[in-house]
Amino acid sequence: MSVIFKAKLKSAKTAIAERNYDYAYDLCHDLLEMDESNYNIHILLGVSCQNMEKWDEGERVYHKAMTMPKANILAWQGICALYEASKNQQKYVNALIELRGRYLSEESYGKAWETMHKLILLSEESGDQRRLVNILRELTDAGAYHSLLSVVDADPAPPSLVELLERMYNIERTLDERTVDSEINKRKTRLGAGPIAKVRKDVTTEVWAQSGLLNTLRQLVSVCEKSRQESARLQWLEQLFQTLLERFSVIDTLQDKQSLSEELLAVATDLAAAESCPSAFGYLIEISDASSGARDLRVLVESYARLFAGGELRESALAWIAIEDGSRAPETLALARAGCQRAPESPFAYVQLVRAAVLCKEYRLAVSSSNAAREAVQKFGDCFGTRLWRSLLAIDMGAADANTHIGPENAADAEYLYRKCLEVDPGNPQAILGLGLSLCALGSYDECRQLLMASLEKDKENHLALGALGHVLLVEGDANSAVKYLQQAIAVKPSHAGHHVSLGNAYWKMGSEWQQDKQYAYASWINAAKLDPSISEAFSGLGKWYQQHGNDCDRAKKCFVKAVDLNRTNSDAGQALAEMYLAEGSDDLCEDLLVKATEAKHDQQWAWKSLGFLLLRQGNHEQAIVAFRNSLSLDRTDVLCWEGLCESYMAIGRMGTSVKVARKVVELDPGRVSGHWLCARACLLANDPEASLGYFESAARCASLTEFVPELQGAWSQSLSVGRAECLMACAERWHAEGLLGRVIDSSNAALETLLIHITKSDGESCSSYLIWSLISAACTWILRTWPMLVTRADLMCPEVVQQLADGAEVSKDQLAASEYLHQVTQTAAEEASQLGACDGYIQRLFVLAQRSACQRVLAAPSAALAAAAWADLGNIYCDQSTRLSSPLLHMNEGNPGNDSGDLPPLLDAAMSCALAAIQLDSSSAGGYNLQGLVAAHTQQAALAQHAFIMASRRSPGSGLPWANLGFLYLHNGDIELANKSFSRTQMADPEFVPGWLGQAMIAETLGSAEAVELFETCLLSVSASKPIADYGYAKQVWKMAAERNSRLDCKPLSLQAPAGKSGDKPGNAVVSRQALSFSEQSRLVLGIYAARRYVAQAGDDGISAGTHLLGMLLEQNGEYESAAEAYLAAYMQSTADGNEAATESALMRQWIALAHLGRAQCGAGQFDKATETYSRASDLLNAGVCAQLLAARSGTMQLLYFTLGHSIALFFAQRLEESLGMFEQTLAQSEDVPELRPYVAVMLAQALWALGTDEHRALARQHLLEVMSEQSIAFLPGLLTLFAMGLLQGDGDLVAATYPELVKARSGDLHHDVVRLESHLALLREDRVSGRRALAKALHKSPSDASLWLLLAKFEALSGDGRKADASMAAQATLQLFRQAARGHFSWSSAPSQAHLNSATLSAIVSASMIDSRALSCTGDTAENNSRRIASRAAARRAVMYQPWTQDTWSCLQDIEAASL
Repeated sequence: MSVIFKAKLKSAKTAIAERNYDYAYDLCHDLLEMDESNYNIHILLGVSCQNMEKWDEGERVYHKAMTMPKANILAWQGICALYEASKNQQKYVNALIELRGRYLSEESYGKAWETMHKLILLSEESGDQRRLVNILRELTDAGAYHSLLSVVDADPAPPSLVELLERMYNIERTLDERTVDSEINKRKTRLGAGPIAKVRKDVTTEVWAQSGLLNTLRQLVSVCEKSRQESARLQWLEQLFQTLLERFSVIDTLQDKQSLSEELLAVATDLAAAESCPSAFGYLIEISDASSGARDLRVLVESYARLFAGGELRESALAWIAIEDGSRAPETLALARAGCQRAPESPFAYVQLVRAAVLCKEYRLAVSSSNAAREAVQKFGDCFGTRLWRSLLAIDMGAADANTHIGPENAADAEYLYRKCLEVDPGNPQAILGLGLSLCALGSYDECRQLLMASLEKDKENHLALGALGHVLLVEGDANSAVKYLQQAIAVKPSHAGHHVSLGNAYWKMGSEWQQDKQYAYASWINAAKLDPSISEAFSGLGKWYQQHGNDCDRAKKCFVKAVDLNRTNSDAGQALAEMYLAEGSDDLCEDLLVKATEAKHDQQWAWKSLGFLLLRQGNHEQAIVAFRNSLSLDRTDVLCWEGLCESYMAIGRMGTSVKVARKVVELDPGRVSGHWLCARACLLANDPEASLGYFESAARCASLTEFVPELQGAWSQSLSVGRAECLMACAERWHAEGLLGRVIDSSNAALETLLIHITKSDGESCSSYLIWSLISAACTWILRTWPMLVTRADLMCPEVVQQLADGAEVSKDQLAASEYLHQVTQTAAEEASQLGACDGYIQRLFVLAQRSACQRVLAAPSAALAAAAWADLGNIYCDQSTRLSSPLLHMNEGNPGNDSGDLPPLLDAAMSCALAAIQLDSSSAGGYNLQGLVAAHTQQAALAQHAFIMASRRSPGSGLPWANLGFLYLHNGDIELANKSFSRTQMADPEFVPGWLGQAMIAETLGSAEAVELFETCLLSVSASKPIADYGYAKQVWKMAAERNSRLDCKPLSLQAPAGKSGDKPGNAVVSRQALSFSEQSRLVLGIYAARRYVAQAGDDGISAGTHLLGMLLEQNGEYESAAEAYLAAYMQSTADGNEAATESALMRQWIALAHLGRAQCGAGQFDKATETYSRASDLLNAGVCAQLLAARSGTMQLLYFTLGHSIALFFAQRLEESLGMFEQTLAQSEDVPELRPYVAVMLAQALWALGTDEHRALARQHLLEVMSEQSIAFLPGLLTLFAMGLLQGDGDLVAATYPELVKARSGDLHHDVVRLESHLALLREDRVSGRRALAKALHKSPSDASLWLLLAKFEALSGDGRKADASMAAQATLQLFRQAARGHFSWSSAPSQAHLNSATLSAIVSASMIDSRALSCTGDTAENNSRRIASRAAARRAVMYQPWTQDTWSCLQDIEAASL
């Protein structure tokens, strides 16, 4: 080595020491050029590169130094420093690992530990827990660096092996948990991942299969054992036990389970020996059923109960000990229950629950628990790879014994379980005996005897088999043979109490002296009670003996009480004791007995039935329903239970359900009178009087010779005749609400006849019944309310019945003298009845009967409140009759013309007397005050009426009637605000009370509100609304809406529309085209017609004039012109009926208006000859002086104009053209002041001139029309269309060419179709079919999607008659296809129509196209296609009729299609 080399090497070392790394770097490179194999230079160059951050060069230098022969530890230390400075974590770790190996090879253990500690720190900093575990595992006993833990004087000092393993355990457990959670989150969202539970199980199995946690725990236990750290060993041993239990939950293969089960058993045994782990004890107890290596079960159970007071199996362990000791105390069952609650998945706990339930005679609990017990045993066995067959056998035996004791209904289940037990343990004597008893209960006596005899052949001293054989014979009815076997059983086992009980039962069944003599049945039961005081059957038998032969009811009662206390399911003792309690009036004791019996055994039908009738008698109807339903769930054929259930439902107001239950009674026993009676009463209370009447009739037929129905439990004792009368009156009330007045009278007459028969056949006490006189009074009331019908229907009278009842209801003079009000009302009624003799005295007799029946009600009333109600009802009769409407205040505000109230003050005075009597008798009742208010209102005493109604509302705050009457009073007096408040209170009190809504409707009508029609419709559709004012109001509002709509749409009146009718060939358009009506508007119009018809039918003579006018206008609006004409004719006839007023101007005005309407309707119906006669008659009235009145107002001038125009049109279509021309000229003169109508009249005048047919008239028509068109500022379409038609007819090409562009330019709606139609029809008339087709083809070319044009083409081809039926069919099919395309996406042909198909024009087009298609095909001879098209056309026509049955065109189309099909 030269001096220069040495100097530079020294300078390089000095530069590095002085941190002059650039200079050192250059010197090292110079030195390497001199000696490139020098190791020290490479180390110095590596240090320089590290500090100059030349990482790659430094790495190469250190690696080259490591390969040199003189390499030492410095190179490895340097490269570790380089990697650490460059923060190259992975290479740094690898370098440290190599450095650790170099240290160990040089036996530098301290340095090696320092390097190992750096590796541990690096793993901790990086968070790589798995690498950290691998590094720590190298320090364990099996690791290569275990010796490093023994290094002394190291900083920091190495940990102990226990500390190292504890750290590894914590890291591995945390790492496993994190891995499981991470993998679950990744996999659960994958397609086909399956349930989350399966994903968790799969992930856990995979993670635990790769985990070293179990090995770490095993090492911990081993190290603690070697180091004699007993507490730590037990701690980690318990942790190992818990970890092994967790592993079992995810292992699927039996081989893996068995390999772990051995280790688990060893660990549990070790822990149990140390008495430190309750879970280990629990595991050993659970597997003791099948594990041969387990400790003695009793030692385990007792140790567990002693050591672990808070263990989850402690209660079950205590229960097991008690069961093994033979305890049957309730505490044993309580412990078993608590054990199952503490350990709900423990097979041991469930087995003890089943065993304890059987011992404590809780058999249903045993059966229900056995299912959960089997599931727990199966789950435990699947988890730990074992089969607990002894536990399953104990469960099945317990469930089988429980089913045997429950009763015969569970015998089949018991048989199955016993046979299952015998398959597992063939010689089990308990299973054999139980199987025999089960077969006996199932009726398999032969097999049962064979089984028991086979058991006796094996052991003749088997007393259980002897006793069971005796029981079987007793069940079969062979009591003598049963006694022999039972005596043998007792001889073998005298202490068996069950044999003595069975012997006593056998003696009792033998009867006579065997029952009576104490030495037989009595002695046997006494012996059984002495041997086993807990046998209930023994005390039950003794109770029967004392009750029937011992004549000692006290002892019998005590025995029954004892028997029931021992066994709540003893039905014989329970029924006998319940009857004794009821006999002595101890309802509380009886109820307690029955409740406990049902709680002990739910299927005791007798207990539920008895409890139901007891609760029904006590008035606890809700609870009675529950009892009856439970009883019927056990026996659906018990008629008495159904009757009790029906009564309970009626008592709580559930009438619909009571009807169903009552019908069940009739279904079960059709000849039972009480069943039909119950059905009748239930239907009556359910507001179904018609059905009730039928059931009363059937009850009477069933009763036949029995006049009165026997009294039911807590039900009614009225006679069938009274019940039938009550039902008839309910029918009368319903039919009056529906407006069926004839039925009301028929029903009331039938009720009077029924009550007359009842009174004739009954005793005096029955005749004085308040209910009977109430029914008679009600019948009279309904008849009197409908008395105008009696004027024309003498067949509805029954004067003999009324007279006989009136004679029987006569009040004596002494009774009249006792009451001032009775005398006063009687005198008033007698005076006024003579004024009502409009029906040969019949009304007079009804008044007398009503008055006398009310007096009898007063006299028979059991309370002042009922007497007051009788007075109020009588007063209402007088008040109703005085107004001829059921609600006087409604009449007062009725706005229909010509309605006279017809007040009769004397009758109102009598009504006021009745009201005062009612108030005096019961001032807290609202009826008297309400009647007083009604009378005061009709006598114009507004203050008194207001006071009375307010008093009535205070006494009946839940009723809407007083507030409604008060509202009508305010409305009549013009106080809208107070009326609105009153009606609002009516609706708050009773939202379904119709007069409240009617009042609001009348207020809305008065104020002109749009809500009036909705309110009137609510009243109209209500079942209880039969007031004519509601019908009239709704119809009037519908017409007003139609009139407003006409004005809004600017629709032409009939006289200004082109006449059109069926298929466009006859006159008949409505005032407003129905095509423009929506479905809701059309429905409302039809309902308005119905309301108007009902008003005309109910309102009487006073309402015919206004009602028929309104009806006619609505019918005309709906296009029913013939019916409208009939209505107008009825109005006209009514206006001329009164000869005294026939000559007055007002009468003439009404007649003229009626004739004007009638003429217009007749024109619409196509009856033009009749229309001309009608208009002529109306013209005569004009000449009589009515014209002056009409001209006095603008509206009169318009009416006169329309009248003249209508007359002109009628004459025109009646072919009286000359007269028509004159009337049109007169109309044109009258239209000078109406510029908006004058052009239409001018067009009609031109048409009349053209129709005269002469060249002069047609030229005049053309000239006149051209003058009219020249006066118009805009294109007048009717005039253009008329000119166009004239040009076509005359062949004037210039006129056609002039008008056609204007028509096309101004076309809207159907105008373009009218032009094309004119051209096509003209071509047909001229037999120029080519021109017609050309016109239609040109129009279709412009509008190919216009279905109406295709329909025109189809009609043209169908009418052309030149053999082009195929073209007609094609065009019709195109029409139908376009309609289907328009409706596509909105509806299918089988569902509800869209709004477009509710339009009658659309329906008519579809039907017409279908009919053309069908007729065209009928000429082609294609039968199959013809039939399918014919079916389609018929379906379209029927659908049209279904959608709009009020349209005549749809019915006509259907008729034509049906005729074509034939």
